[in-house]
Amino acid sequence: MTECGYEIEVKLRCEDVAPLEKAGIRLEVELPRHFEDNILYDTTDHSLSRKLAILRVREARGFGVLTYKESNEQFSSESQFKKRIEIETTVGVPETLRSIFEILGFEKFFRYQKYRTVYRATVPGGERLHVMLDETAIGNFIELEGSETAIESAVKVLGVTKGDYILESYLSLQQEHCRKQGRPLEDLLYPES
Repeated sequence: MTECGYEIEVKLRCEDVAPLEKAGIRLEVELPRHFEDNILYDTTDHSLSRKLAILRVREARGFGVLTYKESNEQFSSESQFKKRIEIETTVGVPETLRSIFEILGFEKFFRYQKYRTVYRATVPGGERLHVMLDETAIGNFIELEGSETAIESAVKVLGVTKGDYILESYLSLQQEHCRKQGRPLEDLLYPES
C-alpha cells in the first residue's frame, strides 16, 4: 500500500491521553501500544537534510514502512502546524530494504525508538483526527494529526496555545537534548534491559 500526500500535525508534551479524555475528546484505540524502531538515511553529501527531507525505514509489529517526508517553506507557511509532503509504503522485509539503501550509498545517520499507541479521535463538535501517544527515552508526546480544522478544534478544547506546540522532529528534539547535556548527537534509544 502506498500513500502520497501530505501530513499536518503538532506534538504536545503529555504523559498520557488523560487530558484529551478530560477535555471531551473521544478516543478509540486503532493500534494498541507497540514498539517502533526507526532509522533515518541520507546521502553522503547530506542532500536530503539540506532540503529538509527525510528518508526513514520503520520497523513495527513485524513489518516495515518506508517514508519520505519533505518540508516546503511555502507549503509549510500556510499552516500554524507542521505540514509536510509525505510518501509512504509498507515493506515486507525492512532489513533487506536497509541493505539495499546501504549498497546504494545511503548512510544511516540517526536511529530512534519509541512505544506508540494510535487512537482515532473525535473532538466535541464532530471533527475527527488521529492521536498518537509516543513514549520516548526523552519523554512522552502526543501527536495530533489530521486536517487543520480538526487539530484547531482539538487544541482549543485542550486549552493549549501556540507556545505549547512542538513542531520539531524527534531528531531535532534529541539534538537539543544532547546539546543541553554537552554531548554530540546520539541515537534516541531505550537503554538495554
